[in-house]
Amino acid sequence: MANSTGLQFTVKVGALEAGTFAVVDFRLDEGLNRPFSLSLSLASALPDVDFGAVLDQPCELMIWYEGELKRRVSGIISGFTQGDTGFRRTRYQIEVRPALWRLELRTNARIFQAQKPEAIIGALLEEAGITDYAFALRNEHAVREYCVQYRESDLAFITRLAAEEGMYFFHEYEEGKHRVVFADDAGALTKGPELFFNLATQGLSEGEYVRRFHYAERVSTAEVELKDY
Repeated sequence: MANSTGLQFTVKVGALEAGTFAVVDFRLDEGLNRPFSLSLSLASALPDVDFGAVLDQPCELMIWYEGELKRRVSGIISGFTQGDTGFRRTRYQIEVRPALWRLELRTNARIFQAQKPEAIIGALLEEAGITDYAFALRNEHAVREYCVQYRESDLAFITRLAAEEGMYFFHEYEEGKHRVVFADDAGALTKGPELFFNLATQGLSEGEYVRRFHYAERVSTAEVELKDY
């Protein structure tokens, strides 16, 4: 993208050639303590892309500005839809999730004994074939005499265990891969740039800015009491 100008989006899908798909639009939903969700609307000159070459394959979205790579998001393709065929183009829809999402598909009932929480989490990740993970912990977490997973998905169990230990998780992205990071301090997060709030529909020709936001309040739990029997 060295010779491109303006804002550009490109996508890599599995082993397919780089120009197989053009990005029409996308929606990215990400937050702490949950797998991100990336929905891509694509167009292709191929009217019959092989589903087997797409489903469960790696996918990487790259965001460029003035020929410079600004952001990348990568994951695995969890859903693929072929849409209408028009003038020389066929529309497709791709759903991308992190490898961690696969743990939603596994439900277990078991007991872990005499292990630290990070060891339990690591064991579940590696069972699912996830080796690209890290712990950015500033506090010492005690060995658990026993820890029970009872008829819940592996992801629900990991999320609950992390919450009990004051941990949270997020994703980092590198070329062609993504990593899930577990942390127990806000210092593990990279501080983002200050963004200008641009109320007008026009006026800024470049750079990132906030166009609109919503303020909301809701009732939530105020206190938690735990008992050990």
